[in-house]
Amino acid sequence: MPRPDLARLGVRHRRIPILAIGRDVYLDSRLILCKLELISSTSPSVHPPLGSSSSKASSEQLALERLLDVLTVDTSLYLDAARLIPSAVPAMKDPAFVKDRKDYFGGPLGQQPPTGKEAHAGAPPAASAALLRAESLAELRYAASLLESTLLADGRHWILGTPNPSVSDIEAIWPFHWLSSMPGAFLDGSGSQEAALGPAQYPRLFAWIDRFNSAIRAARRGQPSLVNRMDGAAAAQAVQATAYFEIPPKDAPPVDPQDPVSRAAGLRAGQRVVVWPIDTGMSHKDVGKLVRLSSSEVVIEVAPSDDAPSVLLHAPRHGFRVRPFTEVESPRL
Repeated sequence: MPRPDLARLGVRHRRIPILAIGRDVYLDSRLILCKLELISSTSPSVHPPLGSSSSKASSEQLALERLLDVLTVDTSLYLDAARLIPSAVPAMKDPAFVKDRKDYFGGPLGQQPPTGKEAHAGAPPAASAALLRAESLAELRYAASLLESTLLADGRHWILGTPNPSVSDIEAIWPFHWLSSMPGAFLDGSGSQEAALGPAQYPRLFAWIDRFNSAIRAARRGQPSLVNRMDGAAAAQAVQATAYFEIPPKDAPPVDPQDPVSRAAGLRAGQRVVVWPIDTGMSHKDVGKLVRLSSSEVVIEVAPSDDAPSVLLHAPRHGFRVRPFTEVESPRL
């Protein structure tokens, strides 16, 4: 659904969370975690320390972190987890929310069997909402079995054997952690009240979730003064009134001349471009002036109006698309 608080900054992107550091606004949790690591010198890092003898251990850890990210975000597991939101959740009874989910995912999370002319001869039978749910639950069980029988099999507390949770734990745990907070999320829709995914089948996985919850509570108790709430209008004004956080290196070209997309599309700094995610929320596109384009991120300048302060909007290259803007794009607000 449209985000009025983000629109105050000129941001059309609809997925949350976002991160603002000064007048630099960052999209996507993966990019957000990377940026937070850059300023974590005064607080504990969620990345494991470098290997003591060489960088090999760290490289392997970072590779595992990325692969776990692929498992939970770049596969169907994300959509499968969304399909398991119980119908009893109040938001699922709100027609506006259901319509928004359809727009967000590019289609309905559930479907009913076709009737009449829709059930033409030779077509595979359409899945009911209950069957779609069961299929998604099977995918979650497959991922749970992978973690239970490999990374958690030796009884370690955290994925990388670290004293505290790392990014690898965050990447791998979120679908199970998120759904475990919703009663009924792991029921298969057959009418049975026995969860198809729970501590009985995956004791190590659910013990890991319990430890993760304890770590979150301990972190909140240890930093009680970090939260300073403000409304959207005040937050937008605070962002727009500050200086930019990132200073680009002087020796790096704003737009990588060797980037394949840059070369194919003829992208150049100062050009008006459109940026959007290619998996979910793709109908909400951001238009702005291209500031930087590298192999890891695209940065554009956006503002809510011509006479309003602008911000720099950062999006990762992976999972996002950048193209020259034409009026044909007609990005939605």
